[in-house]
Amino acid sequence: MINKFLELVKAKPSTDTTFNPWRDYDHQNDNDPIAPEYRYYHLTQYMTERLDTARLVIIAEAPGLNGAKFSGIAMTSERRLLDGNFLNTDKPYFAGPKYRTSKLVLANKKEIPDGSLEPTATIVWGRMLELMDSHEFVLWNSYAWHPHDPGNMLSNRTPNDADMEYGLNTLKAFLACFPGKEVVAVGRKAEGALKALGMAYYPVRHPANGGANKFRDGVSEILKKRME
Repeated sequence: MINKFLELVKAKPSTDTTFNPWRDYDHQNDNDPIAPEYRYYHLTQYMTERLDTARLVIIAEAPGLNGAKFSGIAMTSERRLLDGNFLNTDKPYFAGPKYRTSKLVLANKKEIPDGSLEPTATIVWGRMLELMDSHEFVLWNSYAWHPHDPGNMLSNRTPNDADMEYGLNTLKAFLACFPGKEVVAVGRKAEGALKALGMAYYPVRHPANGGANKFRDGVSEILKKRME
């Protein structure tokens, strides 16, 4: 199942409004043409280690410019990935080497000496590691690739209806890797995608735009109900 999923993720070509970080090289912001191979390796290792251990599947909206675009893993910052001991938890992402893919200075002149940092990713990982072992949950997005404004790789664009419909097949393949696991939808876009696939899910608030505490409370309540 994982091979089918990974093939679907890698197959989609980038467009003027969507970047595929596992297939394509961003010559303005990637530090080396091998960057997409590193991101594909990150995703493969992350997924493989969780196939038999994940108990909770968490689905959000789409990759962000400071998250999976460079790290290759949904809701995961490159900076945290490269930090060998995030939140004092040994190997929270996966065992083995991790690779930087971003330039030290991006095309917008932003300097990121320690790698890209996504606030939402920090909130999600921080809360989940307080509640579960790092390999007991798995993260993904309802639209797999990074949506951005036309021609601007360093922007975030809300996926439109056509994007979300296109992404359903890949989302379905991801969910098939974790059959029978309980699913959490982070935000309305994720809810809509899971509903379109006929999947049961628990809704929680997206951490962005002031939703951090509601997200934290929401996932805590879900896990509390699962233990009752």
